[in-house]
Amino acid sequence: MSISAKNISDVLGGAKSLGKRIRTMRDLESIVASGLPKSALDTFVDSFGEHFTDASVNDIRFQIVPRATYNRVDRFNLQTSETIERIARLYAMALDAFADPAAATRFMMRSHPELDSRSPFETALTELGGRAVEEVIERGLHGLPA
Repeated sequence: MSISAKNISDVLGGAKSLGKRIRTMRDLESIVASGLPKSALDTFVDSFGEHFTDASVNDIRFQIVPRATYNRVDRFNLQTSETIERIARLYAMALDAFADPAAATRFMMRSHPELDSRSPFETALTELGGRAVEEVIERGLHGLPA
């Protein structure tokens, strides 16, 4: 399943949060490489957090980026920007698969048996974990067993 740069950009707040319109994966790569602005994380986490009650928005925000870093910077470094983009991309994939923001959020935040009972969100905090979450989404779309 390929998700468009625009879908990922929309999850991150689009041009308003990112400071420019994203049309291609190259555009997205460029903005991630230069450091995502704090507003992109805030927009993503705030909209993501609208759909659940079992964790606070700040708990999610500070799992992605340490509180001290969040408070200190306006733009994140490459590693943190890549983590934010990866989780936003996977959430965009879940939105596409479920066609319902609340269902996509539940998928991202609830433990999953194919991920050693960790949530897709928690698993996606690492690159390899993100790949595992992508595989789970792909298998679900195609009705394939684990």
